[in-house]
Amino acid sequence: MFYPASYLSRVWLGSQVSPKFLPSVARPLSAHIKLTENCQARCISCDYWKSRWQDAISTERAVALLNEIHALGTTGLRFTGGEPLLRRDFFEIMRRADAARFKSIIVQTNGLLLKKLHKEINESPITKVAVSIDGLKDTNDQIRGIRGYFDLGMEGIKLLRNKEVVLSVTLNRLSTSELKGLAAAASDVGAKLEFNILSRSLYFLAGADLDAMWPTKPDVIEIARFLRDTLHRPEYEIDYITRYYNRELLTEPPCVLGYLQVFVLSNGDVLTGCYPLKPVGNILNDDLGNILASDAYMRQAEAMIRRECPGCTCGVESSLSMKHAASSAFYQISNLAHRPPPPRAAGAPESSASSATTTSP
Repeated sequence: MFYPASYLSRVWLGSQVSPKFLPSVARPLSAHIKLTENCQARCISCDYWKSRWQDAISTERAVALLNEIHALGTTGLRFTGGEPLLRRDFFEIMRRADAARFKSIIVQTNGLLLKKLHKEINESPITKVAVSIDGLKDTNDQIRGIRGYFDLGMEGIKLLRNKEVVLSVTLNRLSTSELKGLAAAASDVGAKLEFNILSRSLYFLAGADLDAMWPTKPDVIEIARFLRDTLHRPEYEIDYITRYYNRELLTEPPCVLGYLQVFVLSNGDVLTGCYPLKPVGNILNDDLGNILASDAYMRQAEAMIRRECPGCTCGVESSLSMKHAASSAFYQISNLAHRPPPPRAAGAPESSASSATTTSP
């Protein structure tokens, strides 16, 4: 039987004390799945829409994959893309795999199909909908390349019921001055605010105009103030983001993502929770459990602990939390005062913006 608490203790000891304590087999707590990498948005911050991607994972293989993930003891799913809701068999896959067995099912979406598919989402076992919105109306539509994007996404959010909803904003130069307004807009529709950090090492950002979005030093000061005063993020996290955006020399924490999350791309490739590194297997050729237990997976996960990788900001909050375990524990305890009430129907009134958590792109 898989015991997450014992597993996480070994990951902490192995990453912070000695590699000899690392788990002998990876058992990620969450699986990030790309059933498609096609997207109908035209973001200046992303390259996905510039290509026509072939979805190699069939309906049957997708159903089997979810069953394999559940059998491994992984309790969290995150469907990303591209735009996951473009898969016409998306809800069929979850139904046939009995996805309701998972404790957490997150859909990362651009929000353009929420209004059309809100009934299917409401009737599904999805627990959380993360909508990528990078600013208020005009700024967001400029970044996302679609006029009316912001309004359509917010209209869709208002139709969701009994789901946790978050606006997922990538911290950037163009919308820095709008962050408080965006938090208020999220609160108005019963949502919280989460954030991502720009990265220069991801394959789907190779041709993106990141220079136009990179925060200036005054922007970084404003971002840090927002993270501290509105989202109540821990100081070690704010310090990292400040130094990162100011292009200062950073001491990167050991990356633990190989042990915490696994990525499956739309061509079946399996990644050790890291986009810049090479695949360690393919679910079209092998069972996911065999790939997780393989020497290739474990060697790469251990190499990530040693930071033998190109580096990125994906999930850096998890690695920072491991490195600053005492501060992280204190932050989690103190943050109870900011914790929102249990999930309710989206669109109901709320008095203030809820605290947010950093996410992976």
